[in-house]
Amino acid sequence: MQAALLVIDAQQEYFAPVGGLVVKGGPDALARIKELLAAFRAAGRPVMHVVHEALDPQSSDFRAGSEGARMHPELDVLAGEPVVKKHFPGAFGQTPLEAYLRRDAVDTVVITGFQTQHCCDTTARQARERGFKVLFTSDATATRDLLLRGEVVAAEEIQRATLAAMTGFAEIVTAAEAARAIGA
Repeated sequence: MQAALLVIDAQQEYFAPVGGLVVKGGPDALARIKELLAAFRAAGRPVMHVVHEALDPQSSDFRAGSEGARMHPELDVLAGEPVVKKHFPGAFGQTPLEAYLRRDAVDTVVITGFQTQHCCDTTARQARERGFKVLFTSDATATRDLLLRGEVVAAEEIQRATLAAMTGFAEIVTAAEAARAIGA
C-alpha cells in the first residue's frame, strides 16, 4: 500500500478565537492530525495539505489572505509537501491533487481535517470515484453544530451519521489504526 495523508482545511476559520465556524473537538482532532503527520513523515509517505479559499473576495469565511484562511499555527508544511488550494468542498475538483497522488504512485488516501460531513466527506467520495482506497479517520476529523430548519443538530450527531454513511466509500479508522496501516 502506498498511502498519502490528506490534511483537509486545517485552517484557523475552524478554531477560536479567530474563526467564525468553530468545530467541536477541533483541538483533539488537531492533535491526532499532528500524530499522523509525524507518522507519515517518519515513514517517508506523501503528505498533502488542502486549504479552502473563498472565491468571493468579500466572503466573511475563508477570504483569501485573512487570518481565518491561514493554516492552523500548530501545523507546518515541510519542503516537498504540496499545498492544494481549493474553492469547492471536494479537494479533487479543479485542483492538481490527483496529479500529485498519481505522481507519487499513491493507491490509498487517509482523510483528516475539517468539516467531517462537508469537505472531508466530499473528498473521500471523489477519491473513491478515482479508484483510490480511502481510510477515513474518525478521531482526526471534526465538525460543528449545524442548523436544520431552525433546529440545532449537534456536531456529535453529524459526526456519527457521516461516519456511518461513509462506510459505503471508505474504511473508518482511528488515527492510530491509520498509522499502523502504513507501518508506522
